[in-house]
Amino acid sequence: MKKNLFLCLLLLQLTATAQDLQPKSLELAYQKTTTLVFPHTVQSVDRGSRDILAQVPEKVENVLQLKAAQEGFTETNLTVITADGRLYSFEVTYADHPATTLLKLGPPASTDAPVEFANKNLNTEQLKTIANLLAEDPRYCYGIKDKAGKTKTTLEGIYVQGNTFFYRLVLSNKSPIPYDVDFVRFSLRDRRQVKRTATQEEERIPLYAYGLEEKTVEAGGQKTLVFALEKVPITKEKELVVELFEKNGGRHLQLRIRGKDLEQACALLL
Repeated sequence: MKKNLFLCLLLLQLTATAQDLQPKSLELAYQKTTTLVFPHTVQSVDRGSRDILAQVPEKVENVLQLKAAQEGFTETNLTVITADGRLYSFEVTYADHPATTLLKLGPPASTDAPVEFANKNLNTEQLKTIANLLAEDPRYCYGIKDKAGKTKTTLEGIYVQGNTFFYRLVLSNKSPIPYDVDFVRFSLRDRRQVKRTATQEEERIPLYAYGLEEKTVEAGGQKTLVFALEKVPITKEKELVVELFEKNGGRHLQLRIRGKDLEQACALLL
């Protein structure tokens, strides 16, 4: 009798957990922004396709803004992991007039976090302190760069502390037109562009970003940016892509970081 009762309770628990992980339906539009509000900091965003545009607004860590990259895209999916180890899954479809453009998400009913993070070493204050120090590092360690007209971004340093990598970028603007940063995106991609799959591109949300308080690089000026990210599993088939998008402009910049670049990261002694 006790054995049967235990099995029933176990089955009920498994059923409840499965229900918690059932994808939610989500509609996105081309002309409207949909906002998701999570109970904890957004840690990772995995888009099923590039038809979804996603960003975490500056100075707000638990909000994800979404938009359709094109009208009438094919149904895809979205997976979000928050800092408390919770996983949220969505089935995403296109709609000119979404049922809602604001969705507040509570924690799943299950009390067990389905995801465990390898990096639990550095808190926000430590990340901030390290990023501020690295912004002043005068060394030039890498030649990875991209240009759009007279605007250029250069990866000047990669550093590692435990499972946290820091990326120091310098954005230079030698054009007579100010460059306004709209947003910066990190994503893990396949190096070879094959038919798109749900695992081909995974967006990585920085743990901390330095230098984006003021997003304008004036004509003839430059800006240093430092981003902290959890270690990413880059293989020969994968690369970490950094994209800088200009607001109301077309001077978008892209950096491609390979595994061999990460192997040369400068170790921080703290």
